[in-house]
Amino acid sequence: MIDIHCHILPQIDDGPGDTETSMRMAEIAVSDGITHMVATPHFTYNEKPTTVDISRGVNSLGDEFDGAGLPLRLLSGADVRLTYELLGGMERRDIPTINGSRYFLLELPAILPPNLGRVFSTADSNGYVPIITHPERNYTLLSSPAKLETLRRGGVLFQLTAMSVTGEFGEEIKQLSHMLIRRGYADFIATDAHDPLVRVPVLSRAYKAISRLLDRKRTDRILVGNPADVLADREIRAD
Repeated sequence: MIDIHCHILPQIDDGPGDTETSMRMAEIAVSDGITHMVATPHFTYNEKPTTVDISRGVNSLGDEFDGAGLPLRLLSGADVRLTYELLGGMERRDIPTINGSRYFLLELPAILPPNLGRVFSTADSNGYVPIITHPERNYTLLSSPAKLETLRRGGVLFQLTAMSVTGEFGEEIKQLSHMLIRRGYADFIATDAHDPLVRVPVLSRAYKAISRLLDRKRTDRILVGNPADVLADREIRAD
């Protein structure tokens, strides 16, 4: 399996505080069957960490994996927060994407801005494809699922969190996650892991839960096929 959203880099955001903790997370991921992981620290345009900081962190931690013989490939990305400055960053083609592809993770604020359509049009005109992270946990979208329909009709891609699917964020979030999965609105499932104890890098439990809602082919598409296409910068279409 491929995890496209994980806060595994040490001492860069609210993820692990040291390399030892990052290594424990990597060991959990490998034992769970994860083969590729995208390191996605929180990123706010024109603030720290920069894309250079992220790249250095990925290279350093990847070397640690290799030295320990961990069969986990670490790739670069970011959990990009939506800010006004981000529009300029997209126009300058200066935002961190997943493995250098056209795709980037976009975290929406709890209260959606009125000009959200401009964000997606700016991304499209500059060759970017945003993937909305954990829409099932966004306050506005959770309170008004009809807005999810509007976003989906616009061709937006969605990444759900594994722990949302398995109910570890509560029943309401679980039910919304399952609804999105049944409707074909879940393009990716990722761990959004932050530590080795609570927010863990585990996808297998979500895989089992989704396999009870969808057939094997569609389950594999969400957890393997679509993420692999992102890493290879291949086109993905929302259902």
